Amino acid sequence: MSAKMNKVIYIAVICLGLNMPIFGQVKITDKDEQVTLSAKQAEFLDKNEEYMKEWLKELQTPGVSVDKDKMTFNKEAQRLINDVAYRNSVYKDIYTYDDVKVSLAAGEYIKAIWQLLTIYPERKEHILQYIYAYDKVIPSDELVVNAFYTYAFFDPRITTIENGKPNIYRPDIFEDYLRRTKEIVSYINYFREQEVKKVQN
Repeated sequence: MSAKMNKVIYIAVICLGLNMPIFGQVKITDKDEQVTLSAKQAEFLDKNEEYMKEWLKELQTPGVSVDKDKMTFNKEAQRLINDVAYRNSVYKDIYTYDDVKVSLAAGEYIKAIWQLLTIYPERKEHILQYIYAYDKVIPSDELVVNAFYTYAFFDPRITTIENGKPNIYRPDIFEDYLRRTKEIVSYINYFREQEVKKVQN
């Protein structure tokens, strides 16, 4: 995909993600790469391209990165560690689609994916379709892995926070979420393979 096409995708993602209007019409065609932007869209793109890149990067960056015995935390992970009230507000014993809708409306996509991960066993097919829909814009497997590595490490049912780091006291629950994450990622890879086969046939 060309740089021009990527810019148009950035516009669509950021406008939708931040609940901003998409002015005029955007025509995206992979075959001939025709793109139609209004003057407002072009101005918006120029002003916000760096922010959009950073925003998309955050969507793909796990909350917790482990390198040997060193853990690195992104902004959301640090907030979950340091802000007890926020941490308590994030986690629930049971999540519903209403929780997902609230997170999406607030532009909290990784949190929404985490909530879907907790609901996953009951509604596998629907949730797989929903998560995979993001794959057209951003690798949906990375979103799922990010959600796991951001929110599983700080779920009070799984960990306690000791000396500014998560201490896993329920590895069974942690491993169950890891299994779900791996399963969803494997399905995403399967869906991609099927799409490639359809194009080739």
